[in-house]
Formats: sequence, structure tokens, C-alpha cells
Amino acid sequence: MITRRSFVRNASAFSAALAATSKSKLAFAQGATYRNPILGGDHPDGSPLRVGNEFYLTHSSFDYAPGLLIWHSRDLINWTPVAAALHKYYGTVWAPYLCEYQGEFYIYFPAAGQIHVTHAPSPTGPWSEPINLGIRNIDPAHIAENGRRFLYLAGGQMAELNADGLSVKTPQRVVFDPWPLPANMRVECTCLEGPKVIEHNGYYYLNVAEGGTAGPGTSHAVVSARSRHADGPWEYSPYNPIAHTPSRNDRWLSIGHGRLVDTPDGKWYMTVHAYENGYRALGRQLLLLPIEWTSDGWFRVPAGVTADSAIPMPVAGSHQQAFPDPSDDFTSAELGLQWGFWHEYDPARFTTGRGALILNAVGKSINDTSPMTTPVGGHSYTVEVDVEVDPDCEAGIVLFYNAEHSTGIRINREGISPRLASGSTHSHYEKGATRATLRIVNDDQEIDFYLRIPGKPWQRAQDSAEISGMDHNVLGGFLDVRPALYACGGGKATFRNFRYWPEVKVPS
Repeated sequence: MITRRSFVRNASAFSAALAATSKSKLAFAQGATYRNPILGGDHPDGSPLRVGNEFYLTHSSFDYAPGLLIWHSRDLINWTPVAAALHKYYGTVWAPYLCEYQGEFYIYFPAAGQIHVTHAPSPTGPWSEPINLGIRNIDPAHIAENGRRFLYLAGGQMAELNADGLSVKTPQRVVFDPWPLPANMRVECTCLEGPKVIEHNGYYYLNVAEGGTAGPGTSHAVVSARSRHADGPWEYSPYNPIAHTPSRNDRWLSIGHGRLVDTPDGKWYMTVHAYENGYRALGRQLLLLPIEWTSDGWFRVPAGVTADSAIPMPVAGSHQQAFPDPSDDFTSAELGLQWGFWHEYDPARFTTGRGALILNAVGKSINDTSPMTTPVGGHSYTVEVDVEVDPDCEAGIVLFYNAEHSTGIRINREGISPRLASGSTHSHYEKGATRATLRIVNDDQEIDFYLRIPGKPWQRAQDSAEISGMDHNVLGGFLDVRPALYACGGGKATFRNFRYWPEVKVPS
């Protein structure tokens, strides 16, 4: 069972993080401004929805389960996870679309190459078992016109749904052609994808992504068009591209996948995702840009505003807070919403509560197990956990990209040892130990490892790692590097006191 979890970051640790780097996420006084990202770390393909005076959001969950995490906000800036729509692994989940129709909420999403839908009476659920619509495509977006319901899809395709929105009435067909990208724009591909659609003042506005999701920093873009009818014909916006990274030297690269959302008092914004220059290993982070409507009925980002600007808060009286803290003392009997398992979710594999997470071993090594992961943002951070293993078990804490690429520190029969991103191990400590506190310090993508046996002082492992190349442009998969706990071999591992600090924290 997945339930709401309270995340409160330690105030002194956050203050230290602010002093450590000028690029840290800042907290602002009432009526001031916010800075991007609004969700640090990998939260791509954001799909926000206003419900009355509140906002809900979901995003791609890729190869992790539980999936389709639902976030809640009252100001579009500060977000708290409140539910998960998927409680099993259905395959890779890309670019979902959260929407409401006649009082029911829907998430259309691709998994394993086919479009699915789940629905609920509320954004917080309970969400139904997914229904496979039998459409082979990605990136769905829902819109209705005069009782007819449609799905837009990648490649400029559109399919009509039946009235219940849970089955397909007509097969997909092409209704939209790519906007001609400028010849001097360095892109990965045309890659018409990521449709997002709204109805406003008698027009349907369709946003799409073009230029490729990764590759060169200038590759991605938000392109817009409008029509009097949901299925076209479409005219391109004179303000295209609506959002785009103009220079590979900018802070935010490959800006794309833009969805509009309004506030109760009539202001408009657009969520986009982007890679941070020099920190692609964090994945695609969630940004928010203001939108203004022009006198001729189009919209654009106001002149002079960039993704790296200080921007007025969308809701008066609110201020930007620290990101949710993924630390976990494992006192709850339910798994915290910050956690996602790689390629599985089997509640029979673990128990949590009374200050301990007991994780049964699966697989022979980190390469064929299913780590329990949590995405985080920030250029530097520290993670730590207490771990105890059965004699045949290997367990540890790692920075995980995928099954073949991770780096961390582990405990097994041979003792305690760092595992570098290449898979190599050079140093072993404390042979025969079954209990230890393990710490990873990410110092601006250079990684140090620490260990402490009960009753003994901290030791720093001689081996260190570097992770700046662990990203999609190098390894594929559209993934990120995230802290993770794992157990493989035989028996089980017991974890206690998972701690996260948004700063370099070297043991004293």
C-alpha cells in the first residue's frame, strides 16, 4: 500500500546548502520570486492540472515502480507527493497525461510501447487497474469537443476514443505536421512528440516537442499551433519556438515538453523539462515559465524572461521552500512515496516499520537485482544508511543509473568495499563484518565512500569515483543517477536510518 508521506527537510542543513553554492535552490520571502527548477532531479514530461484552487502533477516514471507519482501543490512551486497511480511494473512509462473529464480523472500513458489509461474519482485515487487501449505509440494527450474525445499522440497522430474514454473508436491518423525547424538550429532529430492540448477562448492550442529530447543542448523545443477544432486544421504560432535553449552555454539545456496551466486569478504558466548544463546525470528537471497572451490570441514567454530568471511567485503570499527530503527512518508500515524499485514492485519482498526496512535478497549481484531508489536534485549531496546483512547476503548503498552502471559501497563476505562505476573493486575493509554505517558523499559529481563499524571511528575508502558521464547521451535510457539501496545473494538485509543531506558532509 502506498500512502502520503511527510517530508520536512532539516532547516540547518538547508541553510548550509545555500551557503555552499550560489546555484542552490533558494527560499524567498513572502511576495518575492522563485528560481528553477521547481522539482530537482529527474521529473520529466510534467503534466500539471489545476483542480479548483489546487494543483496536481504527474510525470514519467520510466523503469521504476510504484509509478506515476501524483504530486500536490497550492502554488505551482512547492510540491508534495500524495499518491501513486501504478502499483506494479508495467514496462517503461513515458510522458503521461493527467486530465479531468466530467468529474472523473484520467491518466493516459504509454507503457511497453502501447497506450494505457487509468482513472479515478480524485487525483489522489484510488486509481483503477490500467486498461491497454491497443494503440502502439507514445506521448498521449486528451481533449474533448462537443462530447467527442480524442487522444493526440507522437508523430502528429490522433485517435478518437469512445465516450467512456476507456476504449478506441477510430484508429490513429496523422492530423498535424512538424513545424519546419530553422536550418541553423542544431538538433538531434525532428522527433515530433510530446503533444499537450488545451481549449481557450474559442481555440484549441496544441503544444508539441520537436528537435529531440537529448543530444545537443539546443536540440529540444516547444512548438505551438492553434485551430478552431480539436482535429485541426492547424496554424503555427508566429512566436515559435515558444521555449528553446538558444545556446549550448546556457544553464538549462534541451528545454521542451511544455504544458500550460492557469492559476485561479487568471495567470498562466508552462511546465517544461530540461537538463542542467554540466549535470545531465541529474536527468531532466522540472521548470516553470510564465506565459502571456498576446492581443492576437497567441501566447509566449514574456520578453526578457528565461528559464534561469528570478520569476515572481504564481500565488501571492507563498514562498519557495526546500525540495522534499527523502530521508527515511522506516518507522511507517507503508513504503514512503519517495521510493521506487527498478523493474519491479513486489510488496512480499520487503517489510518496513519500527525503524527498519527488511529487504529480501534478489539476484546474484547489483547487475540482476532490483534496487530501491529515490531521485534527488542538487550538485552535491550526502547519503548514508545503517545496514546489517545475513551471512550470504550482499547489500549496500549506491548511486544507480541502470543495472550495468552504478557506483557505491557494499558489505558482503569479503568485507566492505567500494564498487566503482566501471564495476571494479580495489580495496576491502573490515573482513567478516555484518553491520556497518555506509556513506556516499557526492562532491560536485566526484564521489567518496565512508564506512563505520559499530564502536569504531569512521574510515574513508581509498577508492573514489566520478559520475558526470552517467547520463542519457552516453548510456541511453533517458534515466538519471539516484541514491539506491540493494540486497542480493541470499537471505536478507536490514536497513535503518536512511539519511540525506543537500551538501557535502564529511564524517568527523
